[in-house]
Amino acid sequence: MILTVGNTKGGVGKTTIAVNLAVAAIKDKKKVLLIDTDPQGSSIAFRAEREKDDIKAIALVSDKLHKDIGSFAESFDCVIIDAGGRDNAIFRSAVAACDLFLLPVLPSQFDVWAAEDAIQVFKDIQPFNQMKGRMLLNMVRPNTKVATEAEEALAEYKEDLPLFSVWLHNRVAYKVSITEGQGVIESEAKGKAAVEIAGLYKEIINII
Repeated sequence: MILTVGNTKGGVGKTTIAVNLAVAAIKDKKKVLLIDTDPQGSSIAFRAEREKDDIKAIALVSDKLHKDIGSFAESFDCVIIDAGGRDNAIFRSAVAACDLFLLPVLPSQFDVWAAEDAIQVFKDIQPFNQMKGRMLLNMVRPNTKVATEAEEALAEYKEDLPLFSVWLHNRVAYKVSITEGQGVIESEAKGKAAVEIAGLYKEIINII
């Protein structure tokens, strides 16, 4: 399985999602490689904080990833690519390299508009690579209408990138676990954030 978590807009929580899914895959007894194509190197920073040597991580800011991914993927059960920045050759290569493209979107009109760039990248590449795509509402605030409104707005793109049924909420547990080099299913195994990540991971496995 090769999963790319990416957006051309920053601040949408892609790294938090990527590293938590990596931990979920480890808990599922998968051999996991985390590839950080973002020059900020947030996934690599997470790996540096993690005490366990169970997730392999590399920084690879390259526009040839889609051509080279085979040499990485054959040694792992699960490859998760953390891709961000802007619409450039590096981002497009990360999208082209995957089996499933996960596009995190924050529940605001500005973020819905901003997601159109990454959606268009997926639509440009998908006919050639036949990867699947999904959008994920992230950092949702409980008991607000904005997420429902965002869900309705994103329905326009459901033919290309339908929404996951799982939403990730704006929870302190995500921030705390990252600073400890852990996923939420480790730091708060019975917490609501852990339930969300477990549900998202299960949905991804079912899709792929």
